[in-house]
Amino acid sequence: MGEIKSAWELAMERVEKLGKVSTEELRKQEEEKRNTIGQVLADKYLGGLALWQLQIDLDKIAPQERVCIRAVMLSKLVDAIELGNDEGMNRVRDAVCSLNAGQGHTEGFFQEMAEVFESFDSARDKESRSIEAAARELLHQLRISGTAISGVNPRVITEWRSTLDEQARPFRETLDGIKGRLKAMVG
Repeated sequence: MGEIKSAWELAMERVEKLGKVSTEELRKQEEEKRNTIGQVLADKYLGGLALWQLQIDLDKIAPQERVCIRAVMLSKLVDAIELGNDEGMNRVRDAVCSLNAGQGHTEGFFQEMAEVFESFDSARDKESRSIEAAARELLHQLRISGTAISGVNPRVITEWRSTLDEQARPFRETLDGIKGRLKAMVG
């Protein structure tokens, strides 16, 4: 005859079955942990953490995990580069060049990005001046001029904003290509 088990024994058998974690699940959990740590370190640095403090935080991590976490962090830092944010790009450049020292030449990528930023700034300024001139002409036709207007913000009117956004698209695409190549190298 079958053995009769108490509710406690049945519950313990279920817990044992649930408690076993496969090696695949363990690997996934470790990968998620490394991704989270890399993201947190990148966010801390972008939030103002000094580069030397970032290096100290990385040094606290076990060497076998540090390589993966560093790659995730560098990838997140590169993702944070935005068109028109020269200061942010320079901050990311400092971190990537420092943390990637001896593992590949990254400075060329940042030089390319700086050229894209410069071209974008020049084109954006030219288009903004053109839009501002058109706006001033329109205001002048409405007999609004002189000290009544101190400046025209081209981003205020949706049509002008979309013109500026459309103008930025090829620069963003170029920047995304450079960022992709850089991420492939540091990751």
